Amino acid sequence: MRRTSYRKNAIKIALLYPSTYSVAMSSAVFHILYFKLQDAGFYVERFTADRGPRGIEDGTPLSHFDYIVAAVHYELDYINLVKLLLEAGVPPRAARREAPRLIIGGPPVTANPEPVAEFADVIAVGELEPLWDSLIEYMTTGEEVEGLYYPQRGPHPVKIRHAENWSAADYRRIPEAEAAFSLSVELARGCPYSCLFCMESYISKPYRPRDWGAVLQEAAWLYRKYGIRPSLVALTASAHRHFKELLSEAVRQKLQLSIPSLRAELLDDETLELIAQLGQRTITIAPESSERLRKALGKDISDGEIIRIVRKAAELGMRVKLYLLVGVPCERDGDVQDLKRLLAEAKKTGAYLYVSVNPLVPKPQTPLQYHPMAPIPYLKKAIRAVEESPHDAFSHYDPVLAAIQAAISLGGREVSVHIENSAASNAPLGYWKRLLKNGALDYVFKPRDDPLPWGHVEGFFSSQQLKSMYEAFLKTACGH
Repeated sequence: MRRTSYRKNAIKIALLYPSTYSVAMSSAVFHILYFKLQDAGFYVERFTADRGPRGIEDGTPLSHFDYIVAAVHYELDYINLVKLLLEAGVPPRAARREAPRLIIGGPPVTANPEPVAEFADVIAVGELEPLWDSLIEYMTTGEEVEGLYYPQRGPHPVKIRHAENWSAADYRRIPEAEAAFSLSVELARGCPYSCLFCMESYISKPYRPRDWGAVLQEAAWLYRKYGIRPSLVALTASAHRHFKELLSEAVRQKLQLSIPSLRAELLDDETLELIAQLGQRTITIAPESSERLRKALGKDISDGEIIRIVRKAAELGMRVKLYLLVGVPCERDGDVQDLKRLLAEAKKTGAYLYVSVNPLVPKPQTPLQYHPMAPIPYLKKAIRAVEESPHDAFSHYDPVLAAIQAAISLGGREVSVHIENSAASNAPLGYWKRLLKNGALDYVFKPRDDPLPWGHVEGFFSSQQLKSMYEAFLKTACGH
């Protein structure tokens, strides 16, 4: 792995991922940034939350860098980011810090930049490619340039940027046995569907599939180079209109691929057979909820079709992982019972079932941004009810963590004080749990309306369009 050596006058960039090293090394953008920043002439060292405030390459203290570039994919990692700054002796708040300057990007800050606005000097709202030249100019000159979001101006209009042409491959990776996931190859960006709860779908529109031949070529090169099964990355991989051709050619080339969660209504028996021939042992689908609510949320697939997929997977010797949601707006006891019946029928096929249950967290830039999150006691009860269903393995996301995630995700700049206080605490989650207990986060469990803290962020759909979708959902799912 070649890297730019230290030069006395070089601009020094700390590339930071505020999670574990294994998760960081599973992020495609972390690899891409590492090499592209060096291509631009910067000196770069990597930092992760678990490796502390010294660079992984040369042990340089975080405080010695000119810029920190942080890629964030999870709201609770804002706490890790601020904690790392504190450990490094770097003032977290931009107004009290001369250097290093902090640049933050990633899906959650694109949807709502305000919870981290007090910490960041610059926020990249959108995808990397259309913002790249602006970022390079900013880090080279230190002067504000168009295209980026500058929090010190206060909340101001900004448009989510997306790349129109992004298909050029960059084969460079940092091979790492510790990576939590395999090497990633992008198949598409965006999603042609609009499931009401999926933030990434809304902030990454329009749907842009990549040339399937180029995808296969990149995957094959990576597999030969590193001997690691590449993973196709897309919000809806099976939506690619050449998905089956890609799989067929990969089988012909004896190329092993890892396929992510798939849109169930697009899975026919031939596609499942091809995936099995690629050597994948688990098929992952997301029924989400009862058939009634599933269709209202934007997934038009029947319970019968899900059972067909599970049965076929069992015949092929594949395990089945099912992602489910509880606390869906308009959810009734009957919906949870219908979900339990679906799981019971699925288990009758003889399939190995791994059931994963998550509370629905309302997210910015989605139609459900207006809806209150379900109460924590209800979520715990619903999760226990689903766990009673037949399964071979079971996991769930803690409703308390979900509420904390919602509190950060749906907040404005006032949330920054809690992020900073929790990061300075010996027990960050304990701090948030006390806030929950004393009612400081009750806004999560209440309806909300425009203007919202992120209302100045212009996405693919206007707030009026999102509200119309929400009202249509309520009429369908709740009857009002």
